[in-house]
Amino acid sequence: MELTIQKKSFLKGLARTHGVADRKSSMPILSNVLVSADGTGSVRLAATDLYLGVAAQVPAEVVKGGSVAVSARTLFDIVKNLPEGDITWTVGENQAAEIRCGKVRYKIPGMPGDDFPPLPNAGDATFAQLDASLLGELIGHTQYSMSADDTRPHLAGALFEGDGKLVRMVTTDGHRLSKAETRLPDGSPMLNFTMLVPNKGIAELKRLIEDAKTDAKGEEGAATIGIATTGGNAFFRRADVQLSVKLADEQFPPYAKVIPQKQDRRVVTPRARLVEALRRISLVASDKSGGVRFHLEPGIMKITSENPDVGEGSEEIEVDYAGEPLSIGFNARYLLDVLGAVTADEVALELSGELDPGVVKPAGEAQVDFVGVIMPMRI
Repeated sequence: MELTIQKKSFLKGLARTHGVADRKSSMPILSNVLVSADGTGSVRLAATDLYLGVAAQVPAEVVKGGSVAVSARTLFDIVKNLPEGDITWTVGENQAAEIRCGKVRYKIPGMPGDDFPPLPNAGDATFAQLDASLLGELIGHTQYSMSADDTRPHLAGALFEGDGKLVRMVTTDGHRLSKAETRLPDGSPMLNFTMLVPNKGIAELKRLIEDAKTDAKGEEGAATIGIATTGGNAFFRRADVQLSVKLADEQFPPYAKVIPQKQDRRVVTPRARLVEALRRISLVASDKSGGVRFHLEPGIMKITSENPDVGEGSEEIEVDYAGEPLSIGFNARYLLDVLGAVTADEVALELSGELDPGVVKPAGEAQVDFVGVIMPMRI
């Protein structure tokens, strides 16, 4: 195997793939990145942990094709620190890769490319295009409420749905739930799918979206992400990079039953003002529960917290509220998370009773229709 590649191109491809390599796996091959070329003027870089797979095509001048698997971390660190210019890459019969750039030379051990596990193949699946910024907004509105507990795979991910007219993302960890959806513009391609994407897949998809938006700067038209699903895998494609994700074969909770359909009380307040008050009062909240109490009266919302070990605090803020008095407790961190996901200047907090879930929504019109649900606390 022999080829010449620009450092900038090589580094870009490695940056997109090396993070997926699993350095903690009992299978040494998974800590590697596969470098392969077939003489078509490009080199393919691929990495997988058997659940995620990323492949990137990078332009190169291929003299002799072949494939080899080398340490993803070592190769990335080496290429990152090479001087600018062309890199010469050769692999001998012993699978050792020799890297030359200017007067710098490295030789690193490799493994046969045939030993590297194949990545899932999208085959003839049709890829529908979705605006990358819009997809990023759906993730930004919902990622905070995914469970981090991998032993609960039905919660440790995002339900991603498309019905031809709108796309939707829903997440929950059992204590809070978020749903974000947006209607597709007229003439958009039909997106019909239902997939439960594990949290690692969502994190990698987010990186792909950021790369797509960066690559599209200065180009005409919006950056898009191609989406397809087949064989228990989801595929997300942008230009020369494809992400494959093994979908969770689990039943997502019936989220529509969790979202209150009618609330008796509606409080509207500037989002930034509420965030500031919550941060201040949460300083004296219990480290274990993080609980704060809301006392509502017409025009006023008082936020209080008491902790015998630290002290107590309270703050009143003026709000748009004309309902009956109500007192209800919430986890301050959960509220701050949902308020951080909302981008609107004003938010509506919809409530019913002191033991009923609270709902957070943007107070005005927004491109993404968002609902955040938080379970109350006894304080």
